[in-house]
Amino acid sequence: MRKQSKRVAITKEAIESAYFEVLSSNPGKKVTVKEICERAQVNRTTFYKYYQDAEQLGETVRAGMKADLENLMKETIPEDRSDIYELVSRLITAIYRDKKARSMFMLQRRDGKYEDFFEMLWRYYYAPKFGAALSEDDWIRVTYGNCAVMGLLEAWINDGMKISPEKIANSVIAFDKSIKAGR
Repeated sequence: MRKQSKRVAITKEAIESAYFEVLSSNPGKKVTVKEICERAQVNRTTFYKYYQDAEQLGETVRAGMKADLENLMKETIPEDRSDIYELVSRLITAIYRDKKARSMFMLQRRDGKYEDFFEMLWRYYYAPKFGAALSEDDWIRVTYGNCAVMGLLEAWINDGMKISPEKIANSVIAFDKSIKAGR
């Protein structure tokens, strides 16, 4: 019984990893069962034994990724929250180094929003630092900055991350400082 459970876990991990790979290689394209099975090297019967369709697999993956994203946030946010720039550098470096972090980021984008990412950023960084609410000016700056960074990161990933993560982080930091200076 134990061996079978381990085998099932390995098979599901292969299928979920294949989903990440297909998603990463074709960010704007719908993921199909055929592509997943080819990457995972499993037959369709095995796939359908565990998942109803690619969409259900996607939901399963998203639920697991939300927990992974939460752990990434907890690990990358500086404890004292004194430096948003340190957070930016750490998150960009994590996305650069970790294929799963990139996949999580792109999956959030594929859904047309970054709600989980923004919610966790608020919960773990902004709320402890600023309290329950931001001033209107800070809300505008934070929202604008977050959306700009997301767009930049998406373009950077889609372009093959040819620019170093340090240069991307430094550009984000310089941009944020210029917005603050313009107040």
